[in-house]
Amino acid sequence: RLATSAATARAVAPHSRHHRTRTIAASSAAPTPAPAAGAATSGVVSTTTFAQVEDADLLKACAAFLADGPFALAPTSGGVNNHVRYVDDATGARRVVRLHNNGQDTARVIFEHAVLDAAGRAAAARKLPFAIPKALKSLEDGTSTFVVLPSGDAACVFELIPGTLPKTRSAFEVGQATALMSACLRDAEADVRAVCPTSPTSVYRDIFGAFKNKGGSRDGFYDEANTNAGLDEKRDAVNRLLDAIRALEVTLADIEAKGGLPSTLIHGDVHYDNTLVDEVTGEVTGILDFEFASYDWEFMEPAAGLSKYVGEQDPTPFVKDYIRGFVSESNPSEAEIDALPDLIKLRVLETVVYFVARSWAKEDDISQLALRAENYAARVDWIDANADLIRSTMREAIAAKKM
Repeated sequence: RLATSAATARAVAPHSRHHRTRTIAASSAAPTPAPAAGAATSGVVSTTTFAQVEDADLLKACAAFLADGPFALAPTSGGVNNHVRYVDDATGARRVVRLHNNGQDTARVIFEHAVLDAAGRAAAARKLPFAIPKALKSLEDGTSTFVVLPSGDAACVFELIPGTLPKTRSAFEVGQATALMSACLRDAEADVRAVCPTSPTSVYRDIFGAFKNKGGSRDGFYDEANTNAGLDEKRDAVNRLLDAIRALEVTLADIEAKGGLPSTLIHGDVHYDNTLVDEVTGEVTGILDFEFASYDWEFMEPAAGLSKYVGEQDPTPFVKDYIRGFVSESNPSEAEIDALPDLIKLRVLETVVYFVARSWAKEDDISQLALRAENYAARVDWIDANADLIRSTMREAIAAKKM
């Protein structure tokens, strides 16, 4: 029998190995059409997880939430961790089924669904102009929004959100929607804390948190990154990334010594691969994949979004448009503006730690990092060279808003 309650889920899958899970952009999305002629395409590497899943497990999850079988599965696009498929029922209705590939860390799923529940209410109160994922409730009890399969993995089914992945299009709109989502999550924080006082997701500012949550340590991370043979062909880029992480450790300690930055409930992973837009208007139709949510520095939200654009061949126009969109719906402090370039680097470099941690824990292949190492190193170089541009663009956008 499938476990459906939070209490049962905890019993089935103890959360001794918390870790971050990365996103699959189509997890609540409509099919992504090919870019129109002349449309911008992304230069950022996108791959799928090397972990495998049986269709039978996905179909078990479908049967827990959907009554109109039989069900037909269809592939989604993109992704780095979880197993996600479109599912069509016998009536032709399409939804999305997700099976978590997170080391059976059910506490992560409990937290994500608490966030979705509270954020859904806050979004309705704010009348947000876009959707967030809505999980179906199980047929067995009518309340649970995920089940734990006999394998020990958690699974759920979401309603479909229409739209297409924007990639480098609609940077202003993505920035604007990120600020609106951030305000919504501030509203939802108290309700989430009432259910989950702490987050099982490590905070960004603990840059080695993803490694520690798998039983490792700071020194263990450096040892693994330095000795993993799968990174040897990219050793120059990897060494540059490790040097940047060491330098960022000092910067983060300095920010903390000055009192840190404003914190709240954050999504933690809003970027152009977790956002859907209307293909015609470019307006945001949905923000996806809340499994990265945590209580953390609020300004990690724009840092996450900008961390994708800085990986493009010519980041400047996207960075400027995104910042202007974000500022149109937010009022950053001077301390946040000053820290932003380092926070963008933190988002990039924490992902390096994450991929090393997953390889060390035998949850995925180190080639996930090898594929990205040179791009990540180039991102850090661009941020360092354009830190003043990032700050001045945000200050100018704030000044323009006041005119």
